[in-house]
Amino acid sequence: MLITEEQKRRYTAFWNREKTDRACFYLSAWDGAPGFRAPENPTQQWCDIPYRMEHTLYENAHTRYFAEGFPTVFTNFGPGSLAACIGGSYKVSPYTIWFENQPLFIGDWENPPVPVLHKDSEMYRMIEDMTTAMLTHGDRFFTSISDIGGTFDIIAALRGTENLLYDMYDNPDEIKAFLAKLEIIWRDYYLDYANRLIREQGCMTSWMHIWSDKTYYPLQCDYSAMLSPEMFAEFILPDLRFQTEYMERSIYHLDGIGELPHVDHLLSLPRLCAIQWTSGDGKPPLTDPCWFELYHRIQAAGKGIVLLGADPAGLENLFRHVSQRGLYISCGVRDEKDAKALLDMAEKLNF
Repeated sequence: MLITEEQKRRYTAFWNREKTDRACFYLSAWDGAPGFRAPENPTQQWCDIPYRMEHTLYENAHTRYFAEGFPTVFTNFGPGSLAACIGGSYKVSPYTIWFENQPLFIGDWENPPVPVLHKDSEMYRMIEDMTTAMLTHGDRFFTSISDIGGTFDIIAALRGTENLLYDMYDNPDEIKAFLAKLEIIWRDYYLDYANRLIREQGCMTSWMHIWSDKTYYPLQCDYSAMLSPEMFAEFILPDLRFQTEYMERSIYHLDGIGELPHVDHLLSLPRLCAIQWTSGDGKPPLTDPCWFELYHRIQAAGKGIVLLGADPAGLENLFRHVSQRGLYISCGVRDEKDAKALLDMAEKLNF
């Protein structure tokens, strides 16, 4: 059994922002085995499906889970992989896959290309092959949906970020027309995979290891860090609203202080379930008191909070000031003893 009925109840409580005896915790620990053999090159690391499956099965065998932790594997082909399925290009690196297209897929707005999902593209085939391979091991882990990317982030990859910033003043109508076409491709791609995962394994997960027996996705627009709240409301918010309307559940990936001016717009989305906050490199950790006001705003609007990779040492102070209702936390622990101590502390400080 990959997940228990008790774990399911706690995840459902998180999604519904219901009060329980503590937050929802995804806790995991490595069993001390040596790491899997390093890839020969980035191409093998990302594009060699048999190698990736060996790596996946090895990590699965040597990871232990506690509380609401459960075995799941992220189908990782870089953030915004849909860009390379509709005519864009990709480039592998030791750390991720980049979608900075040269030459640009959108050369200008006088005669922009029509976005079409190419199921025969190399990226689409790799995602499909990896998903299919992982689903055959459904007795060992759940398979996640890939990181499709935010729709506007995809356009930025296809057009170039700096170009798109100027275009938003010079060609707003053309951008919106392209976005409307991309939204439909994104929706159909998403629903195809989301429904497949729920049909074949009874649930879905994502790059956020959050269990759901209904369709969900971590929405995002990293590009919005360069936009004013007014431009966010004009270009980004309608797209997010459209996505939340056909998803049964949704989370927004709030990526750093550059996106904080948009929080009120995000909280206005009635069907958005939660916000995942990441402070960014060089910024105070997620449990730092400087973020408590943000967490209070999110909770006051009836939304949940997702904190990924939180430092266990800072959680006690967090729990003294922030409600655990609708709160999801993932972090690593050393062993079951550490996990139990953390859970006991959370229950004691719950309010």
